[in-house]
Parts: sequence; structure tokens; C-alpha cells
Amino acid sequence: MGRCWLNIDYLAIGHICADLQPDGSTRLGGTALFAALTAHHLGVQAAIVTACGADLDLTALPQGLPVLRQPSQHTTLFENRYGPEGRTQLLHARAEPIDLHGIPAEWRNAPIVHLAPVMQELPVADSALRFASALVAATPQGWLRHVQPSHLVVTTPATLPELPLDGTQVVIVSEEDVQGDEQLVWQLSERIPLVVLTRAERGATVLRAGQAHDVPAFQAQVVDPTGAGDVFAAALACALYQGEEPVAATRWACATAAWAIEAPGPSGLPTAAMVRQRLSQG
Repeated sequence: MGRCWLNIDYLAIGHICADLQPDGSTRLGGTALFAALTAHHLGVQAAIVTACGADLDLTALPQGLPVLRQPSQHTTLFENRYGPEGRTQLLHARAEPIDLHGIPAEWRNAPIVHLAPVMQELPVADSALRFASALVAATPQGWLRHVQPSHLVVTTPATLPELPLDGTQVVIVSEEDVQGDEQLVWQLSERIPLVVLTRAERGATVLRAGQAHDVPAFQAQVVDPTGAGDVFAAALACALYQGEEPVAATRWACATAAWAIEAPGPSGLPTAAMVRQRLSQG
């Protein structure tokens, strides 16, 4: 568990996954992982709460990024297959659900909490309400996913507007999450103070108080888009907590994500100074 009892400013909760590669190897993945690493690189004291198998090697993570790993017989294992019609995702194993009661009291006081499920490992109802004093952000992708007996992962975007997200101040969803049905995002925004719809290379749209504001993406040489939405979400939450208004925070998040996609995996995650540099270039 490492340096578990540090004062934490950014707490990401969700499964750290093993992503199966074409050569049979695995690579660490999951929203909580990419988001917490982003916050760490931006100079924010971050931590992760997850459940995974004891054999999952986390030694490559930075020393200053503590992980509370709850016991599980298995680690969540995804496989992504790409073809002419896009990505097909399979789930080969799933870790145990995360016990929110098992989070240390010191961590429950984190001022930023990111609910980051990848496959139904967190309860939707009441999760945010456990962190009443925090800025609670959610990436609901994992609450929209279900697995079929064939191991195929399917998404049910129509359930998005009805998710019981009481206590959540910020929700970040992608066009892929809603399969292009933006009306679902507008419906969600009627009861969530701030909703941001990410549009990959076309930037993002900020929905707030019935108004929409488009924020363009920054030019980037795409090497690996894996985790870009997770990077965006973490950067957005950190900027909002530090007092940026939503559109400026979204520009900060777009600039952060632009750095991240220019290198494989998390190796391109930028520092705050690098993000400021990108912003200054327009």
C-alpha cells in the first residue's frame, strides 16, 4: 500500500486494469490510473483506491502516488480488438467491487474525489454523497457498460440521464459513451451543475445552466489516444478546484490531453509548466 496515510488532494476510485495486448502481454490501464497519474504530474497530491489481484505489478507507479489495493482474486482484464467498424472490447476477468467503507478517514477528506468506474465496480447511488465536502467529479463510462456471456462489453447510453448521481458536481462523458446521442447529455445537464462532453480531436462542449460553449482541441501529433479522456477529466477537476471557471478549466484540460496523446501510454503526461506552455501557444 506504500505511503497510504499522506494528506490527499485528489482521490481516484476505480479498478486499475490489465489491458491485454496483441502479443499476449498486459499493460496497466483504467480511468483511475490515468487520472491519478495526471494529477500527480500536474503537482497535485493524488491517490488511488482500487481492487485487484495480488499478482498485479504496480511497482512502476511513482513513489509519491499511493495506492490502496483492496483484495481480489482477479484483476479486471480487458482486451480491445480493432477492425474496420471500430473497437470491440472484451472483458476476460473482473476484480471484486470496491468497498467504499474501507477508504481511510484521511482520504475521505480529500477535496477532489473522482468516481472512475470501468465496469460497475462502484455503486452509482450515494457514492458521491459519501464525500459531501469534496468537489466530486464522475466519469460514468463504467456505469454504462455491461458484459455479455460471450465476454463482449456493450454500452447502454440510454441509461445515462437516469443515473442516481446525487452529490456529483461535475460529469465528463464522451461522444463514444453516448454513441453520438447528445440529447442524453443535455438531459443529464438538467440536474448536474456542470457536464462536459468530450469530442476527441474536436475538443469539448461545456454544458452549464442550459447553455453550451464549445472549446476547441489543441493541435497534436497523435501517437496513442489511450486514456485521453481520463487525462482530460483529471485536469479539468484540478483546474476547477483551483478556481478556474468552467470554460478556462476545459481549455486547460484540452491542453493537458494534447500532450498526453503524443506519446504511448502515460509516458506523455505533462507537468503544469508544460500545459501552460501549450496554452500560451494557442
